[in-house]
Amino acid sequence: MVSRPLAIAGVLTLLVAGGVGFALADTGTVAPSTNSTVSVNADATVERAPDRATVTVAAVGRGETAEAARNNLSGDADAITSALEDEGATVTSSRFQIRPEYEESREGREQVGYVAIHTVEAETSNVSIAGTLIDAAVDAGADRVEGVRYSLSEETRQDAREEALTTAMDNARTDAEVVAAAEDRSVGDAVTVQTSNHGRPVVYAEAMASDAGGRTNIQPGDVTVDASVSVTYELE
Repeated sequence: MVSRPLAIAGVLTLLVAGGVGFALADTGTVAPSTNSTVSVNADATVERAPDRATVTVAAVGRGETAEAARNNLSGDADAITSALEDEGATVTSSRFQIRPEYEESREGREQVGYVAIHTVEAETSNVSIAGTLIDAAVDAGADRVEGVRYSLSEETRQDAREEALTTAMDNARTDAEVVAAAEDRSVGDAVTVQTSNHGRPVVYAEAMASDAGGRTNIQPGDVTVDASVSVTYELE
């Protein structure tokens, strides 16, 4: 699996201070520092191919009454669930709702009946079968594909975040060294470190189309994980 650290943007501030606190973000430990410091902010982004896919489909029915809408559902949720499970997916959610349906006209808003929606959500670690799951659900009676989203397993996401943090720290020190060299100084130990992450754990399918045989093909994009660090180094 290939990851591609992307561009790093750093914001630098040179500080001269006596008594900058030593406070590592996770421990809250405080110790005095009497040296001049340089503070750096840096970001890093890592991409991973998704290893989780979630398919959401629904059967829909309409009628003049709520009961009629329910009876007119295009497919049975149990049949859709079985079809998805037969393809190796795990059904994680099944939701049913009936609501009034309205029509807008020049005279105003008028209720024209009811709509029943039975939504089924399934997850798989085999992302290549997302299109197969859609086809299986449609064949079983689903008439609405509400979405396909891709994400990372916890293990993969954590691995990507660690790489992003490492890259961000490396670039933070590089930027700090450039600033320190401009002042004929060198960079010492880090005296404060703060981290944050604002990853984008989910992406949607970039394309969805049927091939010549009428089957659905989906090409997912990569999932990105971002990390930011704010580091203060002693100057020597």
